[in-house]
Amino acid sequence: MIRIRSATAADQDIIRHIVRIGELPPYSLRWQQFLVAEQDGRVIGVGQIRRHGRYNELGSLAVLPEYRGQGVGAQLIAALEAQAGLPLYLFCQEPVETYYRRFGYHRIRFLEAPGPLKPLALIGFTLPRLFGVRIRLMRKDG
Repeated sequence: MIRIRSATAADQDIIRHIVRIGELPPYSLRWQQFLVAEQDGRVIGVGQIRRHGRYNELGSLAVLPEYRGQGVGAQLIAALEAQAGLPLYLFCQEPVETYYRRFGYHRIRFLEAPGPLKPLALIGFTLPRLFGVRIRLMRKDG
């Protein structure tokens, strides 16, 4: 059975570890922003809400490889959405776009991004392209 709970200070190291395993940018990894998925007392997945003024971003969603495909990410997304409300924004690499579409997220253009997210979008769209990575900005409406 998987339990979703708010992270505690004791979870900081495992949050960093799971984000690193998920090959996500280690941006703003403060435990206070995270929910963790736990099974049998072991943290197996993480996700956070980053606040940008009145806009919220779902970020750092990662699940340990041996637990992927079992609905852990879906449970984290549902809990994070319930916590943050909608609309909710996220940045993801192009191959993961299809995953988020399953939950009702759709791609938006740079010009549709709210003001506080535009600097992140500009960096997110520009720098990764130098390395052949395409980043998508997505939103789920309420």
